[in-house]
Amino acid sequence: MMIVQLTTPLLELWRIDGQFSNQPHTHEAEYQITVPLQGNCHFKLEHKEFSLGSGRALVQHPGERHSFEADSLSGLIIIKIRQEAWRGSESAPGFARGVRQSFDSLQLSGYYRTWIDALMRSDPCDRLIREQTEAQVIAYLSAMMTGNTMSASLSERTTNIGKDRYLDQVLDYIHSHFRETVSIDAMAGIAAQSRYHFIRSFKAATGDTPYHYVLKLRMKEAMRLLRTTRASVTDIALSLGYSSTSPFYRAFAGIYGVRPEQCRGESGQVH
Repeated sequence: MMIVQLTTPLLELWRIDGQFSNQPHTHEAEYQITVPLQGNCHFKLEHKEFSLGSGRALVQHPGERHSFEADSLSGLIIIKIRQEAWRGSESAPGFARGVRQSFDSLQLSGYYRTWIDALMRSDPCDRLIREQTEAQVIAYLSAMMTGNTMSASLSERTTNIGKDRYLDQVLDYIHSHFRETVSIDAMAGIAAQSRYHFIRSFKAATGDTPYHYVLKLRMKEAMRLLRTTRASVTDIALSLGYSSTSPFYRAFAGIYGVRPEQCRGESGQVH
């Protein structure tokens, strides 16, 4: 059996492969959406029983007593969402109880890996990537559970939209604060949009998600400091809002393909 689990303030993301069972229990403030990817899963929800095949979602509401058993060949994804996650979202679904929308198992598995990778590779203190990932998960589920599969796509494709009159203000804010802890909520507030709509419209207008836009600014500044100063890699990482060097090294290599030390300019050489 293999279990992968990651928690944010609004979500819990689970992947369970192999034989598994649990005791009847409830979640007082969370929805739970369970999607088998393969194998056979047998669920008990209040006084009803469900046998689910691949891609058939089961929704458990806060306070509903439930349990499940999965066989040795099974694989499933569980997403728990706190009730307050829908606050301020124009896409909040009216979750019906029991079996609802079918999911594309391969698609969901791919998205799950993307979400987990983003959260695990980032700085644990980086609020921006956490909020952005939460918004992507919630927007995807909202679309899937209402049957709107077109808007469930996370391809983030650029669209031809009119210039948002608040975009310049958002960009000014980002360029002034990218070295600090920035949040989706702060930027969405400047744009006068919900966090879910803001991420989509920002991507359409700039070609980057808010997180990657900020990340590129940080790495550009890191490169400048490496080439023009004697500041240590640790000091540069801390000055750009990182809590440690590990996520900074990963981010720098992800953008430039090399370690920071390899980009030292002549004035930045340590003698």
